[in-house]
Amino acid sequence: MKMGYARVSSNGQDLDLQKQALAEAGCLKTYSESVSAKDNHRSQLTAMLNDIRAGDVVVVYKIDRIARSLKGLIEIIELFNSKSVDLISLDSGDKVDTTSPMGRAFFQIAGVFAELERGMINARTKAGIEKAKADGVKFGRALGSKNKTTANKTEKIRIFLQAGKSYDWIANELSVSKQSYYSAP
Repeated sequence: MKMGYARVSSNGQDLDLQKQALAEAGCLKTYSESVSAKDNHRSQLTAMLNDIRAGDVVVVYKIDRIARSLKGLIEIIELFNSKSVDLISLDSGDKVDTTSPMGRAFFQIAGVFAELERGMINARTKAGIEKAKADGVKFGRALGSKNKTTANKTEKIRIFLQAGKSYDWIANELSVSKQSYYSAP
């Protein structure tokens, strides 16, 4: 069975393009989420990894949608290999199809470049922040101030915790940081 995985980094981005491409590629089921991929601990990725079976093929729009670091990519591929699952990326820039030896080799090379790209983006972001700080730009809320929307969510956090929901689920559901629910009374 072909399964799709679509991901965008934030709620403001649109998953429709990826979902449409995955449907056109013949995916019978698509897992999608709006979350950063700094690690492999994502609810829909985990659900897909639990659902895949021997002979399945996982299809992604672009390789960096499933993992942004080489380490994360290797972890996923090792799991795929242990379950006899293949991976296909639809993007023409990183076309990957691990159903062949050449595809597997190219996939590993593409993973190295995905990690390089993420490192370069992080370096540019850090340099930009440092320059902005040097120019006097202040980041974040004023010292001692609180996020005005968090107070409204505190009661919901308590209810969800009592219902046994995970911290990751609560953070995703209410769009709050982990610090918000750790400090909820």
